[in-house]
Amino acid sequence: MKGILTILAILILLTFAFVIGTQNEAYITVNYLIAQANMRVSTLIAIALSLGVLVGILIMSASWLRLRVQLLSANSKINSLKKEH
Repeated sequence: MKGILTILAILILLTFAFVIGTQNEAYITVNYLIAQANMRVSTLIAIALSLGVLVGILIMSASWLRLRVQLLSANSKINSLKKEH
């Protein structure tokens, strides 16, 4: 239940951020290493927010996978010790 409420709160905050971002119609120039582009501030904010969420999910997935492997290893050790006794 706590996870569902957390995800719901995050989705509400992201929606709020996108709504606020769309209200800004100003254009800015973004300089990349090789090129540059003119885009609205709201578009840049949405791209940065999306990339941040994606990077966060990837990092947490890697951490979760490592912990899951450790858990499976510990469970197999417990099962083998139970069989010995």
